[in-house]
Amino acid sequence: MGTAWEEFLRGHFPGYLLPESQRQRIDAADAARFLERLTGRPQQLRLLLTASLLAANMDALRELALEQLPQLIRTLTARTEVHPRLWEGGYQGRLDVRATLARHLAGEPTRFVTRARRRRFDLPEQVLVRATVKRLIDVLAELRAARITESYGWSADASDCEARLRHLLESTVLREVPQERPGAFHLRAAELARHPCYGLARWWHLQLEQLRTEDPVRLARILSEGALSPMNDYTRFELAVAIRLLQCLEARLEVRQPGRWTLQRTLVMHGRTELAVLVRDDGARVRLFYNQAVLGPGAVEAGSRHYLGHNGRMRPDLTLKVSLPGGKERGAVVEIKHSAEPGTLLAGFHEANLYRLEYATWMSGWPQAVLVASGTVAGVPRREDDVIAVDWARWVPDDVVDGFLDGL
Repeated sequence: MGTAWEEFLRGHFPGYLLPESQRQRIDAADAARFLERLTGRPQQLRLLLTASLLAANMDALRELALEQLPQLIRTLTARTEVHPRLWEGGYQGRLDVRATLARHLAGEPTRFVTRARRRRFDLPEQVLVRATVKRLIDVLAELRAARITESYGWSADASDCEARLRHLLESTVLREVPQERPGAFHLRAAELARHPCYGLARWWHLQLEQLRTEDPVRLARILSEGALSPMNDYTRFELAVAIRLLQCLEARLEVRQPGRWTLQRTLVMHGRTELAVLVRDDGARVRLFYNQAVLGPGAVEAGSRHYLGHNGRMRPDLTLKVSLPGGKERGAVVEIKHSAEPGTLLAGFHEANLYRLEYATWMSGWPQAVLVASGTVAGVPRREDDVIAVDWARWVPDDVVDGFLDGL
């Protein structure tokens, strides 16, 4: 049995698409609960399913792209067909003497017949291989374009596999295999074929076909088998804090101004913009950023560049940017510590105060910075403090939510 925040996270966000993650199975029921909450975003659902399928089967992808398919292509079986061709007044190629003589005897002295040989790579098992390779290339390219696959973590080899598959399809005899949609006949032929690549391609075809399903049980199983869980517990706690804050903000805005706000979420991955944004019908926005530098630099960063040549940015765990009517913007930051150690929490509180000073020009509301701890925080938030501390059990206090949304 996990802690309260871990149970919360498992029910709301299994953490699928963190490139820093490692594979870890989750219960199908957890995946089903997550699917229930993922509504109105069919594009992201498809990306989730595809990434989950690949994450669980990267070894099989590497085997197909880097081992079995190159071996198969070197010995790919072809059927040879001989085709006659009729020429007028001359010819090129290999003359069919008998057929040409027959033409001449029939009163056609200017006509010639040649015979050309043509290889055909249209065995049903080969058609299945080609179709499967093309579809794998397409899904890998889609994940790459969405910046879900990266050069590290679970998807480290995805780009190599995509490039290898693309090369084999476009630059070898595999391109001569007809493009057809595989059916039962092709699957049966691949099942009976000797080379192991055919069986592996058949297996991948069946796996990819599962992505077309609308059966909630099958969808939950795909996610549960390939779901990712953040490698570090402190990262999981950060996500739990972020999700609960987002839920509270959305709920409060809906109570205040029913039907006027729309929630937009993005996948947690490298290259994203906001983790989530709440947009009002008049253009007002509440944006939540995770582990990103989005506020203009202050004295600490300016001094670090000047004296030390350091060009890096400070990256608060969470940054909240509120766009008020009239174009004004203000911000707040949240520092998160998965700890109950007094020294660690004190250091986190100091960091929150540093952020408050660094980004002072952005911070006009209350609170300006918050420390959220997984361990117990003795004191309760005070309105006179620009920087406060809260533990998970009391996150998010109502007056903090109201303070973040003041003016909207």
